[in-house]
Amino acid sequence: MMQPDTRWYPVAQSSDLTLRHVFHGQLLGVELALWRDDEQRVNAWENRCPHRSVRFTLGVNLGSRLRCQYHGWQYQGGDGRCTLIPAASQSTPPASVCARTFAVSEAHGMIWVNLQAQQAQELPAAALPPLALHLRSLPFQAALDDVRQALAGYAQLDPDCQLDSVQLQQTDNSLQLSWRSAEQPCQVQFWLQPASAERTIVHSSTLAGRPGVDPLRWHNRILNVLRQRLENQAGLIATSRPPDSLRIAPTPVVRRPAQTLEVEVLQHWTTASEIVALKLALPADGGFSFEAGAHIDVHTPGGLVRQYSLVNAPDEREHLVIGVKLEAQSRGGSRSMHHDLKAGERLRISAPKNNFRLVPGTAGILIAGGIGITPLLAMGAALQAAERPYELHYFVRSESHVAFPERLHQLRHNCIHTGLDPQQTRERLRIVLQQASAGTHLYVCGPKALIDLVSTLASEAGWSDSQVHFELFANEVSHDHDQPFRVRLQRSGEEFTVAAGVSLADSLKARGITLDTSCEQGVCGTCRTAVVDGEPEHRDVYLTREERQANRCLMPCVSRSKSELLVLDL
Repeated sequence: MMQPDTRWYPVAQSSDLTLRHVFHGQLLGVELALWRDDEQRVNAWENRCPHRSVRFTLGVNLGSRLRCQYHGWQYQGGDGRCTLIPAASQSTPPASVCARTFAVSEAHGMIWVNLQAQQAQELPAAALPPLALHLRSLPFQAALDDVRQALAGYAQLDPDCQLDSVQLQQTDNSLQLSWRSAEQPCQVQFWLQPASAERTIVHSSTLAGRPGVDPLRWHNRILNVLRQRLENQAGLIATSRPPDSLRIAPTPVVRRPAQTLEVEVLQHWTTASEIVALKLALPADGGFSFEAGAHIDVHTPGGLVRQYSLVNAPDEREHLVIGVKLEAQSRGGSRSMHHDLKAGERLRISAPKNNFRLVPGTAGILIAGGIGITPLLAMGAALQAAERPYELHYFVRSESHVAFPERLHQLRHNCIHTGLDPQQTRERLRIVLQQASAGTHLYVCGPKALIDLVSTLASEAGWSDSQVHFELFANEVSHDHDQPFRVRLQRSGEEFTVAAGVSLADSLKARGITLDTSCEQGVCGTCRTAVVDGEPEHRDVYLTREERQANRCLMPCVSRSKSELLVLDL
């Protein structure tokens, strides 16, 4: 069985990866999409969107994501995770939808790629030091071994070469030659990129050159002479043979983030009445990729799992910042975060999740109540950095309840509404919504009463459901009138009864069915399950009105069944 090639190869010059460009490369028969994000990090992906296999090089580099030109799916830099499916913009894309990524490194003015990302070692220090002047990269229609052999005689094409001065150093995919020409030292280095079995791209560098000689023109002329001789040799070009088709890289095993990871609490301070802020260290092996609106699951010292939004601005990726309100009816989650935690201690958290994204390229009105300010601070900072129009309206009981005032002051378009009664709040919101420009999107986070009020006023003002976005982290569900119902698992045919007072999620887990849960309140969407038949009784606050009416899914942590039998796609 052929062993995979775990070597590093050059695939482009650093200068090829210009601002907001996607460079088309090829290595060992695999097409590559090479791009640099706005923070100067280089990505090397298979040049194929997982959705319909359209080339990424036909798409758009958005600075932190690539957008496929066909259906607009977007993939974030780094791990290649899909972050947006326009046809389902309010749903989090499945974790399995990822661009195929490769190990990539930038060194010596070159971009290096290893196709075996999981087996790749660090890029070794170059055996041959880079030279000062990079030459134009040239493709040779010949195999790598033939090109390397031809380049070994490169100095002999210099008519003034002193043959006894020629020195050659070489590795599997690089050569360095030095010689004397007309009593002047000459030196050239080649790196070889096997684009395919019969095509090799030669990257080269040289010294500044002799006085009166343009080194770029001089070496380009010699390389072209050598290329023509090599390609004209019998057997190296089979004109009657059809060209090789590019192969698709094997489907990778999706590297899902760990269920939880341990982080250190760097800071713990009071930011408002009943609200503490925490700064958490990012893991030592690198930061997360996340956007405004993201949240994390936190395993609190009290033993409960709670969700907290990230406050981070777009340029703040060295740590995570969250805010925690002390709930009056706390069962130990928020209370333990306030009283049982201090700087230097450790917490277990999940990787960031996002069910509350900004719609790209649109203006936004951000409405926050109380602790609901946390994701909207991140959104306001993101909109301001992107130079998109926005307004932030923050409703609080008093000035002492204003959280993260230092971050609010950095936002140019914020308005704090203090101490309003319900009628005053209604009138203030009505004015805000009526004055909004066409195409603006509305983002709301806070108590359920505030979200319900904003949703009602927006509907009355003619806003479409697709323009109104909200996020809740609490959902009061009554079980006083629960009724038992039967469940059938479509894939196994197993049937069982869910008793009154017992959640569908707990019943599934009791039968050994794997089901991820997090909030257990119908808020986060983690346990979303497909429905094949029957009518769910939706009790969540995650699904949209259209998704509830379609009855094709439910949140088993809180929802039940109106019909006697509910058939699940499990």
